[in-house]
Amino acid sequence: MEYIDIIIVIASLTLTAGFICNRKAFKQHLIFISLIAIVVYSFLRPFYPIGIVAALGIISHIIFIIKKSKTKSTIKLLEVEFDNAYIQEFINNYKRDIYSFFPFYQAEKGQRCFLMMLNADMAGILIAKINKNEMLIEVDYTKPDYRNEVIGKYIFKQNTGYFKKLGIDKLLTKSYHKGHSKYLKKMGFEQVNLDNQSFFVKNL
Repeated sequence: MEYIDIIIVIASLTLTAGFICNRKAFKQHLIFISLIAIVVYSFLRPFYPIGIVAALGIISHIIFIIKKSKTKSTIKLLEVEFDNAYIQEFINNYKRDIYSFFPFYQAEKGQRCFLMMLNADMAGILIAKINKNEMLIEVDYTKPDYRNEVIGKYIFKQNTGYFKKLGIDKLLTKSYHKGHSKYLKKMGFEQVNLDNQSFFVKNL
């Protein structure tokens, strides 16, 4: 095998990883990188037909990104009843992943439940308890395909007025996952100790 052939091997592995990946954004990046590698290989080898096909794939991908960037996303929080069929089905479908982030979550009456909607798609759920002016978030979960922080930025940064209308001026939550802790800090939460327990707190 020549050094040039290593390019096509890497491209093939990257393309395979792209098809296997569950996260849409990451999947698109991997496929895009693999197409670029294929184009480079086809012109170094040379093997133009496959390079032309890959180049067309790159062009279509760029067009898709441009169109997507011009499309305005609509994000909403919709409060539903605790026993709402949609939220129960959602929890059942994503149970394993939800508990990997929130291992101590238990469904209880009195919890406030919200659907995270993105362009009419149910992208995630938020489950919390409200005590006077404080909201203790017990579950803040989005599907793997929607973990690009767009929803989080809207809910916790751009649309904090939604919580204020509920009489809330402080958000609290706990984190049991390194990735979730990193996400909370990006959303403006600060890690503090309250009653000898570690919380992430955001004042609105």
